[in-house]
Amino acid sequence: MSPRPLSLAHLTVLDATPPELVSAAAAAGFPHGGNRLTAAPRPGVPPYDCLRDGPCLRETLLRLRDTGVTVLDTEFLRFEPDRPVGVPEGFLDVSARLGAKHVLVMSAEPEEARTLDRFGELCDQAATYDLGVGLEFAVYTGVRTLADAARLVKQSGRPNTSVVVDFLHFSRSGGQPAHLGTVDPALLHYAQVCDAGPDMPAPTDTPNLIREARGGRFFPGEGTLPLKDLVAALPPSIPLAIEAPSVALAHLPAVERARRAHDALRRYAC
Repeated sequence: MSPRPLSLAHLTVLDATPPELVSAAAAAGFPHGGNRLTAAPRPGVPPYDCLRDGPCLRETLLRLRDTGVTVLDTEFLRFEPDRPVGVPEGFLDVSARLGAKHVLVMSAEPEEARTLDRFGELCDQAATYDLGVGLEFAVYTGVRTLADAARLVKQSGRPNTSVVVDFLHFSRSGGQPAHLGTVDPALLHYAQVCDAGPDMPAPTDTPNLIREARGGRFFPGEGTLPLKDLVAALPPSIPLAIEAPSVALAHLPAVERARRAHDALRRYAC
């Protein structure tokens, strides 16, 4: 069996700008990467904006061309109940210019019907750019579980949809490897991989769940998640994107973290 394609998710090296992410992915041996197109100023994260034709976008396109790295997905869209416009201007156009295959969305809408409406609208817009839309779930969002996400994607009736399984969110929502077999394999186009420790926050402990997701993850093989079984339960050819931000490793250069991430992930790529 051929190894699965591997991708470096931007959250793993979130202090890198989009062009730096491409370079880090290439240096570490990843054929694919995932780009966040905007970042607000915050400690350790330089502000940037790739949503318009400026230095960030031009340099990202140049490095993609020079390295041969391709974009698996762009991040990230979020449906907020108080923000009726869920897609920033230029997001889909730039995603297409970068050659992305998917755009990633999560929902904070408390009403499932509202999530379904907005998801369908996004899929229709993305289809005009030949983009797929991946719906990611997490127990502290409006789409809490794998079953919830699969149901919504099916109900949307759009052909350019998928469910994005993040192994951390999946496990923290009670997911087990066998549960992946209950979902139509055609809905799973790629998965986000990391490891995690044995001390799981309670499903209602949103602050600690978010804290773990944003900076408390482990590289594959360093924690207690049943990663071999999880990967084996996925469709055989879909890419694996490593999303493993770690506050403990934030002092290391992005390229070093990317190399460690690649070395850890490739053990599970078959």
